[in-house]
Amino acid sequence: MARFNHHLLTLARDSRGVTQAELADIIGMGQGTLSKYETGVLDAPDEFADDAGSALNYPASFFFQAGRPFGFPPFHFRKRKKLSAKALGKIVAEMNIRRMHVEKLSVSFQLSTNRFIPEIDRDEFQGRTLGVATISDLARSLRESWMLPSGPIENVVDLIEGNGGIVIPCDFGTDLLDAMSQRIDGLPVLFFVNTNSSMDRLRFTLCHELAHMVLHTTEFKEDGEMEKEADEFAGSFLLPPAELRSQLRRFDLPHLANMKAYWKVSMSSIAMNAHRHKLITDYQRKMFFIEMNRLGYAKREPNEPPREQPKILRRMIEFHRTKLEYSDSDIANLLCVTPEDFKRVYQPDPTSTRHLRLVN
Repeated sequence: MARFNHHLLTLARDSRGVTQAELADIIGMGQGTLSKYETGVLDAPDEFADDAGSALNYPASFFFQAGRPFGFPPFHFRKRKKLSAKALGKIVAEMNIRRMHVEKLSVSFQLSTNRFIPEIDRDEFQGRTLGVATISDLARSLRESWMLPSGPIENVVDLIEGNGGIVIPCDFGTDLLDAMSQRIDGLPVLFFVNTNSSMDRLRFTLCHELAHMVLHTTEFKEDGEMEKEADEFAGSFLLPPAELRSQLRRFDLPHLANMKAYWKVSMSSIAMNAHRHKLITDYQRKMFFIEMNRLGYAKREPNEPPREQPKILRRMIEFHRTKLEYSDSDIANLLCVTPEDFKRVYQPDPTSTRHLRLVN
């Protein structure tokens, strides 16, 4: 018989933004007892799952799942420091719960692809070249291995999902994080994206996370250096330096707006990429961002590219509906969520343009 998993009590509580003291008050029990249940010092009685589930809006079955939560990967330390404990707990909980959903849906749905997201050993890579390989060289190498033509990447979400990843829309409840990624044995590479981000920002962030998965899962450096490398990789992957150099005939907002429409990359990203490759001066970069701030474009630029919708998770759900004849209630039971949460997460309002939606 399955036992109460105390790790999932913390996960459920964090996902709702409820403190331990608040939950104890809601349930009507001493915080000391609740703390012992949550840390595993005491085994929670089976009936406690009903009380906790009622308080946190989870079915009792949620607490009897196997496994343990995973924490943040090591390359987001600086951003992690800016988050409150409650915000951090909510994001970690969201990622873990959605990962658990993928694991359960993957039992019957086989994701078949001959492609994969590689892990590049830079020492080995540099051994095949005459000189020291730059981050831009590694970005070019991945474009070549995925047989991407020159020019813009039409759909970053489709590209990642076509090469063995799964993009999972999440509501992080903050704009301090746009996306996170995880490599876990036995699963595709998972990319959790913040549904509140603009699409030009999300395209860049997905390529930034792709860089971490390619460069930093076997080799760890100081967090700031890894973030800098991921930014350079993303910029070069989306807009290769040679093509940027040939198209940056002048550096002003109208021309960058035209380049943005073609490359589906933010003007800010184009400017940073141009500065990184010494195509503009420090002064030009400074004046560009002063102008962007003056126009109110610092956080959200105009002319956002079309939304790119994840598809694999939806296919998993539709497979269970059509091939396995699951009702939505059956899928909610499989995922150990309430029917209301299943509908909120996997069948959001189709009229909303703010969020990424799962599509067939």
